[in-house]
Amino acid sequence: MTNMNQSHPSRVRFYWYAWLGVVAVALVVRFTVFFGPLGDHCGLSFAYSAGTWLSIIVLSSIEGHRLMSYLKQHFPQKWEEITYVPGLGSGMRNSFRSLPWLYAPDDTGDPVLAQMKKDYQLLIALILMVFFSNVIMFPLLTYDRAA
Repeated sequence: MTNMNQSHPSRVRFYWYAWLGVVAVALVVRFTVFFGPLGDHCGLSFAYSAGTWLSIIVLSSIEGHRLMSYLKQHFPQKWEEITYVPGLGSGMRNSFRSLPWLYAPDDTGDPVLAQMKKDYQLLIALILMVFFSNVIMFPLLTYDRAA
């Protein structure tokens, strides 16, 4: 049922590099262009926070959809089990079932599915990193030593 030769191009490494690039650009802009009393430090912080979070929401939706589409196509019974919501049926987003499955060693022997699960785990790590980076970057980008 599963095509073992089917490849799954991972994009998560690119997402990590893109986020690191955004952090670097934000820091360079903050400490070179806006390094003065006239700089709009809060605008830069809000742009960084909004940009990273909106990107993470979109990427999570795209990668989650890719994973669930592959699961639905190749393992429909597992997909029905994971997406089942009591009273509504299958096909819904159910994190109470999908997150434990994502970290379970059960990949049904499919190397493509195993790689997709690993990629989504790395995306979750990126989501957590972006969250904690906002806690650090927001004050760093708004700090005005001239004030």
